Amino acid sequence: MVARDGGMIPPGSDLAQSDVPHVEFQLIRDYPLSQRLFNRSGEAFALLEREIARADAVLVRLPSDLGNLAANMANQRNMAWAGEIVGCAWDGYKNHGSKLSQLYAPLAMQRLQRVAAGSEQILYVTRQFLQKRYPTRGKAVGVSDVEIVQLDEAARSSRAERLVTIAQGRQPVFGTVASLGIMSKGVQDVILALKQLRKDGLAPEYRVLGGGNRQPWIERAEQAGVADQIYFDGTKASGDGVRSWLDEVDVHLQPSYQEGLPRATVEAMSRGCACLGSTAGGLPELLPASRLHAPGDVDALARFIREFASDPGLVRAASAEDLATSTRYLPEALDDDRARFLHDLAKRAASSTSSRFA
Repeated sequence: MVARDGGMIPPGSDLAQSDVPHVEFQLIRDYPLSQRLFNRSGEAFALLEREIARADAVLVRLPSDLGNLAANMANQRNMAWAGEIVGCAWDGYKNHGSKLSQLYAPLAMQRLQRVAAGSEQILYVTRQFLQKRYPTRGKAVGVSDVEIVQLDEAARSSRAERLVTIAQGRQPVFGTVASLGIMSKGVQDVILALKQLRKDGLAPEYRVLGGGNRQPWIERAEQAGVADQIYFDGTKASGDGVRSWLDEVDVHLQPSYQEGLPRATVEAMSRGCACLGSTAGGLPELLPASRLHAPGDVDALARFIREFASDPGLVRAASAEDLATSTRYLPEALDDDRARFLHDLAKRAASSTSSRFA
């Protein structure tokens, strides 16, 4: 596994470990976008060349500048390689925040389109969105990278009890899973929407799960006059930790500016949350148009929050619909397709290795 080094893990972080037996990590010191723009990181080139020379096949996770480099190196060596496209390069850089990132967006999109077009094998996490933006002439498969579990009876009963208390007058709890280090998840828009609703006397609770510096967000909430409604809950261990947090949320908000197929939304759906989102990325593949708004449309987001905070029937109906939709993403629905994808890469690798040493 070759990746950029994110630096030291902050003390007290409750994160899942990625290392397992037979997996090695080679981390490259993060290098600025100005170097990635012109492919000028000597360390990245050297490390990738060394690791690819040891391999029989390459699997690149995209969009990624390292992934682009790795795909190009594999092509030059006539090696078998495949790509997993998990997001949109254009949307990611365009909504990152910095001017340089916004300028890089068209080139990043062009580079990913070129890599995808030249691949013999691409896995997309969406069913349609990424396939249209980054088409391939090779074999394509749409398989989400989400990992969910079937809702058990205890969790199903707990969700039903929450819906009853909402019907009896309890305000639903709204929540978002999002890193606090980026703006593209739209948490800032929820704060502005809550500011609008506060003027009308509506003050629902809003919780955010995700790592990063919460202080700038607290200050933003204080400036909007809604700090007493918003809780930044930090991180939870993946799996049960995140699921237990979602079980305390009634309506999950995904007001993103960019997405592939958002795992957070699928996980929330699988826990029986009612879900609202933007039209970014693959969200329209998950949610009906009646529960989608344009990215950045704070007025529409505020209207949705008001409707779901005021109408228990909407919450109940959306919860049932989203729970049913989430079954498309259970392991038994995805694992066979993932396995076939990797098996095809292994067969191509065996053939490629034989031809190189013939």
